[in-house]
Amino acid sequence: RTSMLMKAVALSLLLAVLPFSTASNCVASDVSIVQDVAYTDMATTWISTERGLLEDKMAVFSAEFRLFCKSDPVKGAPLKVAIVYRSGSEAYVPKEGLGKVAVMANEGGTYQLSFALPEKQMPSGEYKAEIYFEGENSVAASISMFHSVPVIHGRHMEMLSAVLLAVQVYVVSTWFSAAK
Repeated sequence: RTSMLMKAVALSLLLAVLPFSTASNCVASDVSIVQDVAYTDMATTWISTERGLLEDKMAVFSAEFRLFCKSDPVKGAPLKVAIVYRSGSEAYVPKEGLGKVAVMANEGGTYQLSFALPEKQMPSGEYKAEIYFEGENSVAASISMFHSVPVIHGRHMEMLSAVLLAVQVYVVSTWFSAAK
C-alpha cells in the first residue's frame, strides 16, 4: 500500500512538472514565437475639475502569443517580460516602469501580456516586449508593437475637420456654379 502511494505521489509530481519540461530543456536559440494578436490603443477618460473637463489619456498595449521549442509547443512555462523602446533607428533602451511586465499563461498554450502608461510617458516609437524564461537572462523571443501619438487631437481635430469640410463644400459648389 505504501509503494502504491509513493508511485501515485511520484506520478503527480511528474505531471505537475511536465508542462514546464519543454521550457526548462529549451535554450533561447531554439525558441520560435507565433504572435496571434498585438494591439495598441489610447484610452481616454474625462475628469471634471474646478477649471472644467480634463482629458486623461493612457497608452494601452496588449499581445497574445504562443511559444515553440524546436517545433514543440511550450505550455505553462513561467515567463517574464521587459519592455524596451526606440524611436526611429535609435538603439533600444529599457522603458522606465516596465522592467517586469506580468505574463498570463492561458489554457491551450497561449500567453498574454498587457501594460498601460499615461500618454505623456509613452512617446511615439517601437515598443518591444522581450520575453524571458523565468530564471534565464537571455531573450527567448520578442514582440514589437508600434505606438504613435497624433500631432492633432481633441478639439483641434474637430476644428481641422470643420475647415476641411468647408473647403470641400466650397470646391464642389464652385464646380457646380462653373458648370451652369
